[in-house]
Amino acid sequence: MDRHGLQFFNIGDKEAVIEIYGIIGYEGWDKKDDENTARLMAAELDRVQNLKAESITVKINSLGGNVNHALAIHDLLADHPATVTTQINGLCASAATIIAMAGTVRKMSKNALFLAHKCSANPGRVNENRLLEELESQRTVNARILSIYADICGKDKDIKSLLEANSGNGKWITARQALDYGFISDIYNETAKAACISRELFTLSALPALPEGYSEILADDAETPSFRDEAPQSFLDAIKELFSRTQKNTQNTQNTQTMKTLYPFIASFIGEDTPYAKEKGHLFSDAQLQNLEKQLGEFSDLKTANQKLAEEKSTLENSVATLTKERDDFKAIIDKIPGQKPGVDGKDISGQPENSFSDWQKKNTYYQSISEEL
Repeated sequence: MDRHGLQFFNIGDKEAVIEIYGIIGYEGWDKKDDENTARLMAAELDRVQNLKAESITVKINSLGGNVNHALAIHDLLADHPATVTTQINGLCASAATIIAMAGTVRKMSKNALFLAHKCSANPGRVNENRLLEELESQRTVNARILSIYADICGKDKDIKSLLEANSGNGKWITARQALDYGFISDIYNETAKAACISRELFTLSALPALPEGYSEILADDAETPSFRDEAPQSFLDAIKELFSRTQKNTQNTQNTQTMKTLYPFIASFIGEDTPYAKEKGHLFSDAQLQNLEKQLGEFSDLKTANQKLAEEKSTLENSVATLTKERDDFKAIIDKIPGQKPGVDGKDISGQPENSFSDWQKKNTYYQSISEEL
């Protein structure tokens, strides 16, 4: 499968087809990178309205995503005047199942799988109050989702138990089971199961394991990219626009100057000689991109070298501290030794009185005779 995102196809004057493949509510660096968002769906339905199409077929192959976008897309489809048919092929899980319920007619391939579960979130590091708020929010969303399922399947179906399976993570069901529950109204045939979901993306989704015999639905990552190929370029475009030197708006110019101050490395690379396009910002040549990659590599090497120097500095500082302490300890010992005065002949005169030299002068006759002659 090489298609992804929300795509529109006009088939004749009366029918339109919208494909929803990939993550629900994926918002990229730029709006052009968005996939399966409520904004995109609203735009496509406006196109359907302008074409005066009487029927819309929404093809779904998705592991789910943002429940808020899914609820909004469901309501947009359900409220549209055209007849909506949802068609599941491959895997339809989580938030994608909410969109599938918008169809008056709901089809599912006999080789596809369906998984509904309780909503989940990653609140991060929060306190007790925030956890209680998150819990209340999830209860509200779960009630809304259950209401959508119940309106389609019937109040007598035990949908809640299905959502509670596997500690609230739900379980995969076949097209036959989905029909029995009432999630779908029809099963259509495909000749064989086809790889349609990235194996890497499926692993990252943390959804329950696929039933036995459905592993061929997962495609090798090389064959089915899990992220948009344009994402790195979109990031570069965003950076180039951010550091653009040709912005007219005063506020934007102030923000740009601030960012150039904070990130002089990138700002210095994006020179005034770089071609500029109003829609995309600065345009990089292949040589410039290769140069940037090289400089980033050198920057990484400098960062590693700086870390090593910091470690060596810390070691030297510890050595200096140790030597300083030893010096102070020796000095304290020396300061405690009592002082002594040396004798005039360089010999030790310890124990002699302080005026012993004067006494010697008086008693030495030879010294006295010389003194008198002088």
